[in-house]
Amino acid sequence: MPFDSFHIDSYRQKAMMRRKGAGLVFVLFSKLLHAISRKTTGYIAVAAVLCILAGALLFAHFEHKSIWTALYWAVTTATTVGYGDVSPSTPAGRIIAVGVMVTTIPLFGTLFSVLAANFAETKMRRLMGMVMSGPLRDHVILLGNGDEILGVVDSLKGSVHIVVVSEEMDPAKIPPSVSYVKGDPRDPSVLARVKPQSARHALITGAKDGEILEIAIALKEAAPQLKVTVSTKSTLAARALKAIGVENTVLWNELLGNTLAKSLQAPHAADLLLHLVNSEEFIISEVKMDASFVGKTLSMLRSSYPGYVLGLVQNNEVIMGVRRDPTLQPGDTLLVLEAH
Repeated sequence: MPFDSFHIDSYRQKAMMRRKGAGLVFVLFSKLLHAISRKTTGYIAVAAVLCILAGALLFAHFEHKSIWTALYWAVTTATTVGYGDVSPSTPAGRIIAVGVMVTTIPLFGTLFSVLAANFAETKMRRLMGMVMSGPLRDHVILLGNGDEILGVVDSLKGSVHIVVVSEEMDPAKIPPSVSYVKGDPRDPSVLARVKPQSARHALITGAKDGEILEIAIALKEAAPQLKVTVSTKSTLAARALKAIGVENTVLWNELLGNTLAKSLQAPHAADLLLHLVNSEEFIISEVKMDASFVGKTLSMLRSSYPGYVLGLVQNNEVIMGVRRDPTLQPGDTLLVLEAH
């Protein structure tokens, strides 16, 4: 093996071992933190508040202070501020002060430590690519790298649970509400963490054509029934993707070329297309057609349907209903323009 290649492989192995070591330490820290459940944390908070209230009531009684002054004293004592403007002057008051100090100070210290640890764990998970925001069911998986994914995230966030799988994405650029898994999207173990079998849809973008094919193959092996959309610049890659069962392929070159051509034919055509894509006022939805419409034509459906029907998906073909007026069949899907 050449000298340079040997050292490169050695460096990669050491980096992988360091990453695994850091991951193991983090997992142990996470398990230790989660040993203190939310319910236990709630019990600690309630106990601390009760100790403050009990101490304030007893202090007010034995020190002959108003309840508000006693509560102020209890809070400053429990938080270790201790201004000294209110202090016990009787033996009973001093005993109460000792009781408040030995109970509330440890309780509040534990509570603040758990909250800080939870915050630190969330930050560590995001930095290490282990963030999961909510259960993984009926979610959308975005796989790849680059600004294309960030654009999709910006358009989809808030409407669906998004999971980003990327090896090079900067975690700081991903919104906190979006789940993030750092890893190679072609790795079956990485895909298994995002549960593609229970996902609604997957989008592959921002990668080289060869990587796109590998990601698509790995994704289809993990979840054969998952709907997958791929954006690519290569017609050859699009044909290869269709051969492995990926029907939804967006060719950037064709999309850009056709948009420019339409803008030459009609100057406002490009503006209309961009408005359809970029506007937050409405969305394009796929709606399963009701059985009552079977046997009618698309034009008849448009005249009676409550929404604005853009087109029809029939036998995996999108029909706009301009040159022909198809008869609706069972299993057809409507493309409907709806308010967001």
